[in-house]
Parts: sequence; C-alpha cells; structure tokens
Amino acid sequence: MKFLDRLKGNKEPNFFELLTQQSVVVNKGMKLLYEYCVTHDEKIADAVIKAEDEGDMVRRILIDEINKTFITPIDREDLFRLSAQLDEILDYAKTSVDEIRFFGVIPDQEMTEITATLVEMTEHIILAVSNIERHRAIARDEAIYVKGLENKVGDSNIRALATLFDDDNHSKIFKYREIYRHLNQTADIGDEAMDTLLKILVKM
Repeated sequence: MKFLDRLKGNKEPNFFELLTQQSVVVNKGMKLLYEYCVTHDEKIADAVIKAEDEGDMVRRILIDEINKTFITPIDREDLFRLSAQLDEILDYAKTSVDEIRFFGVIPDQEMTEITATLVEMTEHIILAVSNIERHRAIARDEAIYVKGLENKVGDSNIRALATLFDDDNHSKIFKYREIYRHLNQTADIGDEAMDTLLKILVKM
C-alpha cells in the first residue's frame, strides 16, 4: 500500500512520518537528477518534475494536518520551516532540470560530481529526519554530517567555476555558471534544513 493511501486511514497525523516521507521523496528527486546528468535521458528529466509534484503533495498534506492539529509534537513554526526547506531542495532539483533544458546545456562531469554529493546529502537527511523522534543522538550526528557535505559541494563548485572560466565562450560560461549556482544553493538549503533540525532537537 502506498504511503499516501495509508495516511487516509490514520486518525492521528504522524508528523515524524510525514517529514520522513518528504525526505524520501527529496532523495528520490535528487537521485533522478544525478541519473539525468549521467545519461542525458529526457524521460528521467520528466521523472524529476514528477518527483517534485509528489513532494508538493506530501507537503500539502503535512500543512493541512498542522492546521487541523491543536498540539503538535514539534513546535509548529519549526515543523513548517523544516518542511518548507525540504521542499525547497526538491524545487531546486526541478529548477536545475528546467535550466539545463532552457539553456540547451549538456550536463558535464562537474555537474555530475556535485549532484552525486547532493544525493549523499539527501540520503543522510533521511537518516537525520527519521531519527528525530526516537534516536536524537543519531539525528544530530547525521545532521552534522550533512552540514559537512555542504562544504564539499561548495569546494566542488569553486573548482567547476575555475575550469569553466578558462573557456573563451562567454555564452557557455553564463549558462553553466547559473546551473552550478543553483546546485550550490541546493546544498545551502540542505545545510539550513539541518540547522532547523538541530534547533528542534534542542527544544525536545
């Protein structure tokens, strides 16, 4: 039975499960983005768009449950913020696909390497989020690990730009720089999401 179907039978919302499912969809979208960078298969690009739609649905359900619930296990503002940040990661995956298509860019080795690290980030985001309720020390360690990967993406972005600026084609420089920038911002949002998670842990 699919996750969204299971929710219909639940009387009490499980916000930890909803956040975890949102994280799983984020990871799914990022894996698809990585696969697209490797294969250049437009069907996989379409799948990234569909994953973003799926993530939006999980978030809408979560927000609806927040609005209907008098007392939430996590401060409702923190809950809303973490969900919004997870959603933004997936939004950036979609934006990257949109820009690659709009600019007519062929994903290069640098994009592939950066998205590979983003996949790793989202895998550990799942571990961080899924352990908030019962294993807070693990959630904390995973969040810190994700924050370290944000620095790795930043370093990869700098190296990619250094290589790019050696090219004499100014149009190519502009196009690829924009995509690198969005991928780097994706990591920044992941880092911010883990800051929110760490604040949640302190309050629990």
